[in-house]
Amino acid sequence: MKRILLLVTVAAMMLVAMMAVAGAALAEGGDVCVSIKGEKKVQKGASTCFSDSTSQAVAVNDSDAEALVNSQATAVNDSDAEALANSQGTAVNDSLASAILNSEATATNESTADAVDNSEATATNDSDAVARSESGAIATNESDAFAQQGSEATATNDSTAEAFDNCTATAQNGEVVSCP
Repeated sequence: MKRILLLVTVAAMMLVAMMAVAGAALAEGGDVCVSIKGEKKVQKGASTCFSDSTSQAVAVNDSDAEALVNSQATAVNDSDAEALANSQGTAVNDSLASAILNSEATATNESTADAVDNSEATATNDSDAVARSESGAIATNESDAFAQQGSEATATNDSTAEAFDNCTATAQNGEVVSCP
């Protein structure tokens, strides 16, 4: 129940943020694309966006965003974001975020985040985070985190964390940690 409440809260905040980013880009005369419930509200410049009748997608400054089946996607500054099936994907500053099937992916500053099947992935500062099958992965500062099958992986400062089969792996400062 807490996870659902968290996802609903995050979705509401993302929708507010998407509208604020789009409004700011329009005010500056910038490159922006906004698609809400399958209808392009704004298409100006090179950015592209697409949503179905249940979703919202916003792309700003040479970015691409796609949202389908009750999802939200936001891409800013040369980024790509996709969200499918009750998911949220956010990519900022040369990043890629993909969230599929009740998942959330956030990538910032030349990072990649990929979350599938009730999972959450967050990557920041030239990092990669992948979460699959009810898992969570967080990677920060040139790190890699991979989690699957009910696991959690956290990697910071040029580290690698890999977690499989309901375990938790945390790596810091150049460590490589794997479980089980």
